[in-house]
Amino acid sequence: QQHHTGKKIRRTSQISKYFSFQSSNTRNMSALTPISGTASSGPTTLIFKEKRGPSLSGDSGKVKDAEGNTVYSIDAHLMTMSERRTLKDASGADVGQCRRKKTPGLHPTYYIGTMDDDKKCAVKVKGLMNITKCDADIYLGDTVVGEASGNWRAKSYQINLQGQQVAEVKRKTGAMGHLLDADSYVMEIAPGVDTAFVVMVVIALDELYHDNSGN
Repeated sequence: QQHHTGKKIRRTSQISKYFSFQSSNTRNMSALTPISGTASSGPTTLIFKEKRGPSLSGDSGKVKDAEGNTVYSIDAHLMTMSERRTLKDASGADVGQCRRKKTPGLHPTYYIGTMDDDKKCAVKVKGLMNITKCDADIYLGDTVVGEASGNWRAKSYQINLQGQQVAEVKRKTGAMGHLLDADSYVMEIAPGVDTAFVVMVVIALDELYHDNSGN
């Protein structure tokens, strides 16, 4: 009987470990895929091309893959007080939305969310606004799940989630390293991440820092 009891305890312990792992894995996944709920299967390169408007996510904001196919488009509602943006996929379906926090605070904040929960996530500038740096916390609900850091003026920064780098954002350059287009930005996104979420974090950072860049 003791032998059977020992087996039961071991089996119960294994089951509890499994569910503990699954729960932890689910939490990690929710932080990596909070908008579309789907994760990229491999490394993804996406390119922003600003056609017109005051900032990256102006009226004609497009996000394309390395082959030039449109993956996302950004619909800007410039007449609203919060300047809401809607992210649409290649078929024109709404994926998510982002907007400025309406009430000003000590740390400028931009909300990122799904179509039915516009405050699901947020990007909040750390410390004092400094356009030579990119330094912001990324929230899921009230919990900090990541950060963006780098050099905003040079448009070169990294996005980290759950302690791991999930994306690198930089200006588009040619084979010899020269700048190809001042208005093109390249995002190198790691596998297992919601690309829509990364795009919206980049939009939020652009909106937060553009207003203070004097450009």
